[in-house]
Amino acid sequence: MREIQLPLPPFAYRFDLLLEFVKRIAYPARLVAQGDTLWRVTAGQFLAYRQEADGIVIRGAGISAANVERIKRVSRHCLGLNRDLSAFYDFAASDHKLWQVVEPLVGLPIFCSETVFEALITLIIEQHITWKNALRYQRTLMRMFDRGEALGPASVYNFPSPRQLARAAHSELKALKITNRRIGMISEIAKAAAEGALELESLRQMDAKTAYDRLLTLNGVGHWTANNVIGRALGQYPYLSQNDVALQAAVQHFFHDGAGVKSAEMVVDSLGRYGENAGMAGHFVLLRWVLERYPLVLI
Repeated sequence: MREIQLPLPPFAYRFDLLLEFVKRIAYPARLVAQGDTLWRVTAGQFLAYRQEADGIVIRGAGISAANVERIKRVSRHCLGLNRDLSAFYDFAASDHKLWQVVEPLVGLPIFCSETVFEALITLIIEQHITWKNALRYQRTLMRMFDRGEALGPASVYNFPSPRQLARAAHSELKALKITNRRIGMISEIAKAAAEGALELESLRQMDAKTAYDRLLTLNGVGHWTANNVIGRALGQYPYLSQNDVALQAAVQHFFHDGAGVKSAEMVVDSLGRYGENAGMAGHFVLLRWVLERYPLVLI
């Protein structure tokens, strides 16, 4: 069993809050939290993450010396260890209403997907359905291509590659319980990515707004999907997702004491005034909503 150690960053970082969030994910498959340990498949290897003293210790069987640096790099990205939110916290602290929401979450990392492809496919599945159902169908997708690593009643799965997903027949993807149109989108994107016609990972080299504009050129990708792909893959939220129904409910609760009619207009009126920080403010409002409203998943 090889160990890899990553130092905690010099800015606010709370691994315990990350675990608390993950424990509220229904149908865990990509991330599974048990006690003080987070399990996931990173860079193709089944790994355990645990905070010890002033660092994150990664353990896994069969980690080759050649893969250590890749695991470190991907882990820093996926666990938000390279994402300093101090400037956002300073901004939030200047607004009483926003700070009431954000202050208990200071240090909660913006964890990310390993690839842009993974972020895009999962968000296509999430379009127009509840988050709980989307998580169920995302697990279904991963189980189609990976046997998984068992952790008691749960299992941890790797996400399929573009090449794997491109080979799936439309009839197989019907198991995802999403519309034929979205199944077609997933197949089209997977095939284009597998053939090299769509270079999704190059979006990491662009600024967030350029990457957002590039995503909008894809068939079936609108504002909500593009904005959240940037968030999930890059850890940035350049725009406000005012049409997100969960965000509308969260804004109504935290900014209007549950009064008024949930709407996109309410979100814009409440958060739009934060300017370039509006998107990140909306993300933190959603994080707080999940931590308060979603029950712990006992594994």
